[in-house]
Amino acid sequence: MGDYRQLAMRARLDRPLPEPGPLPERMSLHAADEGARDSWNRIIRASFGGRQDYGMIENDPGCAPERVFFLRYGSLDVATAAAELEGGQAFIHMVGALPYYAGMGCGRFVTLAAMRSLKDLGYAECRLTTDDFRLPAIRTYLNLGFEPDYAADDEEMKTRWEAVMVKLNEYREPDHTPIRLWPEGGSPDLEACGGREPTLIPFPVEGSRGAVIVCPGGGYTHLAPHEGQPIARMINAAGVSAFVLMYRIKPFPGLETPLAEAKRAIRLARSMGYEKVGILGFSAGGHLAGMAATLYDLGDPEAGDPLERLSARPDAFVPCYGATSLWHFKGNGWPGMLLETKTPDAKELIHYSAECGVTADTPPAFIWHTADDPVVPVACALDLAKALAAKGVPHELHIFPHGRHGLGLAEELEDVAQWAPLCQKWLLSLGFGRD
Repeated sequence: MGDYRQLAMRARLDRPLPEPGPLPERMSLHAADEGARDSWNRIIRASFGGRQDYGMIENDPGCAPERVFFLRYGSLDVATAAAELEGGQAFIHMVGALPYYAGMGCGRFVTLAAMRSLKDLGYAECRLTTDDFRLPAIRTYLNLGFEPDYAADDEEMKTRWEAVMVKLNEYREPDHTPIRLWPEGGSPDLEACGGREPTLIPFPVEGSRGAVIVCPGGGYTHLAPHEGQPIARMINAAGVSAFVLMYRIKPFPGLETPLAEAKRAIRLARSMGYEKVGILGFSAGGHLAGMAATLYDLGDPEAGDPLERLSARPDAFVPCYGATSLWHFKGNGWPGMLLETKTPDAKELIHYSAECGVTADTPPAFIWHTADDPVVPVACALDLAKALAAKGVPHELHIFPHGRHGLGLAEELEDVAQWAPLCQKWLLSLGFGRD
């Protein structure tokens, strides 16, 4: 059997190239910098496996740092592509993205940047190679103007490309159209929230028995993108469906508003037939997850709205550096900003602090935090775990020694990044996976 050959593609550069369009929020494009080695190794190894090293790019005379592009999401590089020169020809080389950031246009942005750099150097065309099974990447390349490149008498390549085109015609992008929690105009506190409606963005997995509601953080003043879609994709990778809750942020009358949205999201997912519904949140989203796990109701059997008859009790909750206890913020004004009274008393602080509401019926929890988090004290996680232990509620607690606040998947920190596979395993142990 002959050596395996990748699919080859070529694109004309002596034409108007597609416009890149605006970068998603918190994303930026840059050429190789002092962090290129770590970023490139992380991205390429996650994309292709093996132990490739940036040295293969750094020491390649056909590559140059100004032609090695990275897409940065927040402070993390999540995609890369290089423009390479060899034998008088131009190539797009080593295009990769961190798996959980797929579907966000990352590959398109870095590939187009590499194409533009080659066009600026005066090259009329460029080439690349890829694998038959990388259908989303091939679709991206086709949309950028690449075409299959093989000799007319190469029957093997012709047959393979025909099969790829059939699969592409059958391939359907997942539908992530937001779902309203209430019928249009029916959301509570609509006027006080400026007419804004909460929604769920679906990331379903066929055959999944469970679903997880994902609540991004942001202090109830914004929703952090890196704590939304990439987290849903991480959960999907375990064979579990996910829904990103775009809950309303300030201004709102008080914490009952996002709490009602979290409860409604759990009911809505349950109405779709999922046997188990969990809720996961970061920072302020972790506070929301903690409220949902301790302030739930079991539904109103007399409700006119069928959804309101369903239980809002989550089957699991996951606070990720969660601000689960308002007590630890009572001196900085944050609780007052969130509550109708503006000057919260002890009763309110108790009511909206998860560790104060734990009972024997509180759902199991997976908790993780970093010990030196400068924004949300690790005491939030420790107090919650202590309360769960006192009531005999199953829980898993991970305190990592170091790490800034807002890490999300924490892919730049090898030890903290272990929270994701640990959480996946935990969800599967509770029966959230596929049949």
